[in-house]
Amino acid sequence: MIQATGTYLLTIPLPLEEGGLLDGTQVAYDTYGEPSGENSVVLLHDLAQSHRALGPAEASAYQASGWGRELIGERRPLDPSSLHILSPNLLGSPFGTTSPLTEDPYTGQPLGPSLPLLTVVDMARVLSAFMRGVGLKRVRALIGVGLGGMVALRLAALFPELTAGVVAIGASRALPEPLRDRLGMFNQLLWMDPEFREGFYSPDAGPRRTLRKLRLEYLRLLYGRELLTARYRDITTAEQALEADADAFSATFDANAWSLLCTAYAGCDLTEFLPKIRAQVLLITGASDMLAPPARVRETYHLLSASGVQARYHELQGAGDHGALLTETRRMHGPVRDFLRRLR
Repeated sequence: MIQATGTYLLTIPLPLEEGGLLDGTQVAYDTYGEPSGENSVVLLHDLAQSHRALGPAEASAYQASGWGRELIGERRPLDPSSLHILSPNLLGSPFGTTSPLTEDPYTGQPLGPSLPLLTVVDMARVLSAFMRGVGLKRVRALIGVGLGGMVALRLAALFPELTAGVVAIGASRALPEPLRDRLGMFNQLLWMDPEFREGFYSPDAGPRRTLRKLRLEYLRLLYGRELLTARYRDITTAEQALEADADAFSATFDANAWSLLCTAYAGCDLTEFLPKIRAQVLLITGASDMLAPPARVRETYHLLSASGVQARYHELQGAGDHGALLTETRRMHGPVRDFLRRLR
């Protein structure tokens, strides 16, 4: 398997949806396989993951990398022997792409809260510039998980010529309204923590107690009781695992970046943009996914179909929590492989 990693620097300022320009934008990425014709796919990570889809694994209970091991590889839907896979880091994510951790060239300090508010549209525009910058005028598919799935759908609507297909895993037109409201409050809760210091905390400090609490709350959305009890010997052990993840997350993930990404996720509603998609679309969700409930994903499917988009809907039965989508992927291997094979 051929693998490369790098950082691409945009050559022109990026106009932001909320106003202003973002200069010197960079995108960190990994690639697997070799380009050959139109065999490229772009793989987009979820809210708390990085672009390192195959790892390496971190020595931590919180794993930002390695989430794509069941998707990428021989006899898997994304086989690098026949596909060229690009996995970029989303704008605002603190793993190498421009984010609050990026150094301000004028002060030498992290951008922190001075980085403007970012949206899913901004993420899509950066990806479009990145794809063109690395020589990709059109790809076979955009494949995204959770937040990445929303970005993939928005990118396909914004630049219909860029892709033949979209695979949105655990994503719909918008988060359920109660979750949109709750994730939208994460920014306020962080600001209320005295250790947040209006975003200008030192690199070794910050609102770790609040960040831990918010991560734990989010994990309980990802993993339901049925999945946890199936994975661990009892609910107490499962709870300890979630708390260990939240501890590690709060010690490593940047609070400004978490606030920025959650705000973008909560603020995204693709309803009016779905009719602009020209690519074929495959929507995949789990039967008990709280972030992309089957009813919301079916609604998205019907909106796409009513607009003339060739769309498919696939619901994973069994342990179908959002957090299981990438650990129980064998159930989606067939639908994804078949969808990619039929794209032209």
